[in-house]
Amino acid sequence: MNKTTTSEISYAPVLISVYDRQKHLEACIEALKKNPEAKDTPLYIVSDSWQHEGHRKAIEEVREYIGTITGFKEVNTRFRDKNWGMRASALDAFEWVFSSHDQLIRMEDDIICSPCYLRFLNEGLNTFRDDERIFCICAHTHPNFKPPRSYPHDIYLWETFSPWGFSIWKDRWETFTHNTGREIEKLSDRTTWQNFQKVRPRMATRKMYLDGKIHNDGRLNLHMFLNNRYAVFPVRNLTINKGMDGSGTNCALGWTYAQQSHSEIPVDISPQIQPSPPIEKQLYRLHYSLINHGIARILRTIGLFDPMYKCYQKLVSRKA
Repeated sequence: MNKTTTSEISYAPVLISVYDRQKHLEACIEALKKNPEAKDTPLYIVSDSWQHEGHRKAIEEVREYIGTITGFKEVNTRFRDKNWGMRASALDAFEWVFSSHDQLIRMEDDIICSPCYLRFLNEGLNTFRDDERIFCICAHTHPNFKPPRSYPHDIYLWETFSPWGFSIWKDRWETFTHNTGREIEKLSDRTTWQNFQKVRPRMATRKMYLDGKIHNDGRLNLHMFLNNRYAVFPVRNLTINKGMDGSGTNCALGWTYAQQSHSEIPVDISPQIQPSPPIEKQLYRLHYSLINHGIARILRTIGLFDPMYKCYQKLVSRKA
């Protein structure tokens, strides 16, 4: 496998889904435009319609702003006249872009990326296109992650997925969508579920998966686990999720992500990268905590999580 140079890269289109958060979208777009590759990158934006009349004005303002976006190779839009809901709208958005491209970069409107973001995701796509181990390239690394001192690479492999800015090939995506129902049924076996939990601790329950209450992120994780597929991650985080302010549909407030930063150092891609057991153990520990999986769950149940987290967020901001 030969490493692809930047000059040989074909730039994948960026797909963004939006709803009613104009300020988030503006920050997302401005960060993207700081990437030198933006001017050669097609941009696709899908705007779902209002679920309630009270959302109508905000969505119309978002769409008006979208009409002013420049700085990309082209801007393509799909404004829905009915509310499709997050899952259906996202699946259709992928089909829309993949109808004319064989790869894409996916992000939500609350993601703030590094100036190295597009380069990393595009180089990853080109480098690992023919590597069947690799399912996708993910730009977000846990804010508390630190590679072992002896670790020689700028990237690592992990048998799980992060939705906070990623790139993927059409064939990998279609393999996932064609097998979702059959794969979820495999969790009827408790041993399979227990092994799935050993990769990364999850807030969701086995019943939630079996009842179809899990969104695409969780289903992608299951697909990767069952098929022994990996994502490529940078050792230095390249995205910030601003949806942790409580404005996101499926991004509740979270203790771990109150204060985030991203790197502006280019990532060196290592084509022959192999999984690292020490890194996998560290990532498991980072994603499991008594606070997130114990105390936070109890606080959510009794309705105290959000107000307590807002107080915590203010304290962090004062220290920064």
